[in-house]
Amino acid sequence: MARTLGKPVGNAVSSTAHRAGKSLPMSARTLSETAVRYFLQVVNSGSISEAAVRLHVVPSAVSRQISRLESELGSLLFERQSRGVSLSPAGELLAAYARRTLLDAEQVSQDIQALREQSESLISIACTEGFASHCLPNAIVGFRNSGASSSFRIVVASAQEVTRMVREAEVDIGFSFSLGVAKDIGVAYSQPAPILAVVAPHHPLAASATQSLMNVVRHSLALPGPDTTIRQLLNVYCSREGLNYKSVLDSDHLEALLTFCMSGAAVTFCGELFVRERLRQGQLVALTVPEMCGEERSIEIQTMAKRSLSEHMQAFIQYMKCVLPDTHQF
Repeated sequence: MARTLGKPVGNAVSSTAHRAGKSLPMSARTLSETAVRYFLQVVNSGSISEAAVRLHVVPSAVSRQISRLESELGSLLFERQSRGVSLSPAGELLAAYARRTLLDAEQVSQDIQALREQSESLISIACTEGFASHCLPNAIVGFRNSGASSSFRIVVASAQEVTRMVREAEVDIGFSFSLGVAKDIGVAYSQPAPILAVVAPHHPLAASATQSLMNVVRHSLALPGPDTTIRQLLNVYCSREGLNYKSVLDSDHLEALLTFCMSGAAVTFCGELFVRERLRQGQLVALTVPEMCGEERSIEIQTMAKRSLSEHMQAFIQYMKCVLPDTHQF
């Protein structure tokens, strides 16, 4: 006849539960502690002594954990056989539950790891409209084609808003134009960004590659909004020279300004980076305006000061450092 493995305390608890007319409540904590791990090792090895060897503990330690489980669950879990032990009906239930729990825990751990890796590979970017329309999409394609697995989110904002979003950790990286040092901002890359006048090939100003600011502002202008660094610097330069200008089209969208200027209706201002393809295709002509060739304005790659960046972010910044040096004065 099979004999029970449990100590008298297990029988006493079981009897108490039976007299009360109900089973003892199962403790979730009980089923998540060392006792269950010891229990499964006994199940797998079929012997308390063998389980103790695998667990690198003494057999009495395994017996205590099994007795604890039996006490808290109010049921005997093993029956002693001539060779080793076998599961009781209650033990069968617990073994099935414990194995499912371990598998579920492993799956959840893998899911969390995958989620963490996905989160770490996501790079959120804030940038001005020109970067979003021209530079960044092609750069991201090139970066991913190089073998990077990063995914991206781009938010378009004014230069000041880009810097704020970086400072307040709303995004990881900022691509913007700066007129000076910003508080709590780390600058991963910076280079002067001269402002060019841009016209259609058939515009009267296109006859000469260099035009004075006075000549330019005599013509109708199509300008970005007042929050942009270009508009702010244009106001500064015109004030220095005592000049006035007339804008026939204001827009925060560079594409609208460029399309309008391609008709020959106006002159606009921008950096070479954002009209490079149109210049190559002969759709637009860039003009140097000596009064606007100062170094007050810089392209910057911004991060939060002293922030630790993931490997994905660092790799993308390094990639962009190779892309942006081709941004030069026309």
